[in-house]
Amino acid sequence: MKNNFDDKMADIIIGEAVTALFDDNVAISWAALNDRLQAMLDRETDSDRIRAVLRVIEDVRREMEISAVKKEAFTAGHFSFSGKLH
Repeated sequence: MKNNFDDKMADIIIGEAVTALFDDNVAISWAALNDRLQAMLDRETDSDRIRAVLRVIEDVRREMEISAVKKEAFTAGHFSFSGKLH
C-alpha cells in the first residue's frame, strides 16, 4: 500500500513542477525540472511530500544521466542506425 501512495505522491509532485514551468513559460527540460523540484524541496515542510520530491529528484537525475550517455554515444558515432527506412 505504501508504494502505491508513494507513486501517487511522486506523480502529483511531477505534475505540480511541470505545471509551474508551463505557468512561468519555461522550456521543459530535465535541467529545468530538476531546478524546479529543488526549489519545491527547499520550501516543503510536509514529510510525505519531502520524501516524494526527493524520490522524483533522484528519478530525474537518473534520466539526465541516461540522456547524457545516449547523447554522448550518438555524437561519438556509436549508434545503430543502418540508413535503411524499412
